[in-house]
Amino acid sequence: MRVLKILPLVASLLAGGWAMAAPQNEETEIAVKWYEAFDKNKPEILEAILADGWRDIPDAPDAPRGAQSAKGVLRMLHTAFPDFQITVEDIISDGNKVVVRSTISGTHKGSFAGFPASGRKLLIQAVDIHLVEDGRIQKTWHTEDWMSGLTQLGAFKR
Repeated sequence: MRVLKILPLVASLLAGGWAMAAPQNEETEIAVKWYEAFDKNKPEILEAILADGWRDIPDAPDAPRGAQSAKGVLRMLHTAFPDFQITVEDIISDGNKVVVRSTISGTHKGSFAGFPASGRKLLIQAVDIHLVEDGRIQKTWHTEDWMSGLTQLGAFKR
């Protein structure tokens, strides 16, 4: 039986952002940097934490692997949503896998998924599982509620 470790990040995030009191393991510390990179628009962090062959699952057809792919997503999100924010809500660590539930928000100011800027606000949930080996994220499985997000942006009529 594997033991799950839960980090109480919500209090530290509310108290001042990304400052964490003593992460419980290296894998969790590395995974949290992923969210800092996206929240603070710092692509250089991705270079430091992603393996050369990092895979995003599910990935787009013909998507490159590694930090360049993630940096492209970061640029796209911050262009479409200049006030893009990602807030870590929960972290569960089990060995070399780190599960993170987060909230994504922003204002739609640029084209996204083929839809022109609407000026509307977005608030969705996401869940990621990061596989961390040799001090770097090797794979990320993710699920984001983009159907709700696109509906919030007016892409679909209710």
